Amino acid sequence: MTEEYRKSVLPNGIRVVTERMPQVRSVAVGIWVDTGSRNEAPGRGGVSHLIEHLVFKGTATRSAQEIARIMDSVGGQMDAFTTKEHTCFYVQVLDEHLPLAVGLLTDILLHPLFDGAELEREKSVVLQEIKMVEDTPDDLIHELFAARMWDGHPLARPILGTRENVAAYSADTIRQHFLEEYVPGRITIAVAGNVTHDRVVDLVSGCFDGFARPSAPREDSRPVMHAGVEIVTKTLEQVHLVVGFPGLDHAAPERYALYLLNDIIGGSMSSRLFQEVRERQGLVYSIYSGTQAYRDTGVLYIYAATDPQNFSKMLKVVLKEIRSLKKDGITAAELTHAKDHLKGSLMLSLESTSSRMNRLAKQEMHFGSFFMIDSMLSAIDQVRVEELQALITDLLDEQRLTLVTLGPLGRRNLPRELVRHS
Repeated sequence: MTEEYRKSVLPNGIRVVTERMPQVRSVAVGIWVDTGSRNEAPGRGGVSHLIEHLVFKGTATRSAQEIARIMDSVGGQMDAFTTKEHTCFYVQVLDEHLPLAVGLLTDILLHPLFDGAELEREKSVVLQEIKMVEDTPDDLIHELFAARMWDGHPLARPILGTRENVAAYSADTIRQHFLEEYVPGRITIAVAGNVTHDRVVDLVSGCFDGFARPSAPREDSRPVMHAGVEIVTKTLEQVHLVVGFPGLDHAAPERYALYLLNDIIGGSMSSRLFQEVRERQGLVYSIYSGTQAYRDTGVLYIYAATDPQNFSKMLKVVLKEIRSLKKDGITAAELTHAKDHLKGSLMLSLESTSSRMNRLAKQEMHFGSFFMIDSMLSAIDQVRVEELQALITDLLDEQRLTLVTLGPLGRRNLPRELVRHS
């Protein structure tokens, strides 16, 4: 599968990366801004996410209804999301509608109205979103885990903000944060699909002509992990838990080894935790592991939910599997299986223009370059058992374990060796 990757930097500093996919008829356009909840000053929690909502609520020339109607008229999809470190606005359309997609995206980012009446309506929408998370324990547990693990650092704060913060924002505060953060030096435009690079550059150059604002310096501290146990009591049918260990940052050389280790622990249906805790012992419906990576740190975590009476047994089985990894290691067969699974997932994702657009943008933001699929497959193939063993020894340290539970549970349900951490 050939890859046609190109990169340009506009005179104002905006980076444009494209990947041509002549075999498809669609195109995905993403405008990524290097700003997220991590970059919010104290008292501004949730402002990045609120801005993400508000830019769709009208520009100097288009109403919110017109923006929606234009997208629907060409059968396109338009959405946005905010993370701890980035905000992304994206559109997926047929290739013939590329000018419309670029024009619409740039309009909402360059000329948002931040109308006072729309702000009040959208605050209400975000407050409902916050309540929805609070009513969804498998979402809420991850918020509680971040608050515990990164306590005292902006990474600990919820992306949505708090009810109090969101309710208090004025249009002036929103506008000020937008002007500070949405600057050319923090913008990456990624486009994947049936397009040519020169065509994309021509379009975005015209739309962003005259857009120039300097990037203000930021104060940012390296997050410190806080090990320990936190029990959050709530009336639920199940107890939800997240167990976290140190992970790796975005650009760590050992990241492929970590992806494979995660796959073996709980990243697939054939993983150790899924097979032992769900398939053999029937203690859970849902259990999985995952990784979160940031620019200077990361987490390897395990999520599970079970009945209160099964919690202690389930947690002991999870810890037993972790200790087995440390004591006995992984087998060559496990590593081979994980490599095949990871490579298969990667190849399947390449059939989607939106997945390729995401890959383009993230690699540009994290590395300032692009990795061809063959080099990624080769990097996976080259990982050795010894590299995974080194990660197991380094990361799966119970002295650095963070455990958070949510549900009808008391400390007496914890295994004895964890009580001292609480």
